[in-house]
Amino acid sequence: MVKPGKEGDLSGRWAGVYVYPDDDYPPTPFTAELVDDGGVLTGWTQEPDLLDGGPDIHATLEGQHAGSAVVFTKFPAGGQLHTIDYQGDVAADGRQIIGRWIIYGEWSGAFRMQRRLAPTETALERAASA
Repeated sequence: MVKPGKEGDLSGRWAGVYVYPDDDYPPTPFTAELVDDGGVLTGWTQEPDLLDGGPDIHATLEGQHAGSAVVFTKFPAGGQLHTIDYQGDVAADGRQIIGRWIIYGEWSGAFRMQRRLAPTETALERAASA
């Protein structure tokens, strides 16, 4: 278990994708909103239902981060029978998380999340690199 820490606040909007362990299913994009309260993570995710073609799938999440280590559990809404655990590492610049998702006893795969920058942050970065 990761002990909560204050290093690098992960709060904000993230865009991600997760992949299945084989090529039978398409990569699934998702949006996550994280709230980082001293290393304790809460938030939500939203993703399209690419497998069944239904409405978007919403979930809440709870977890922790300390240093570069991140763990959280996704709790899908709508009576889904399983939770999904995510274990990853935050990049040194704090803008990317890469790791694995796990449904214990079922399967697992890789995921990647990138922090979405606010418009002013994007404009400042462009100006700094010009």
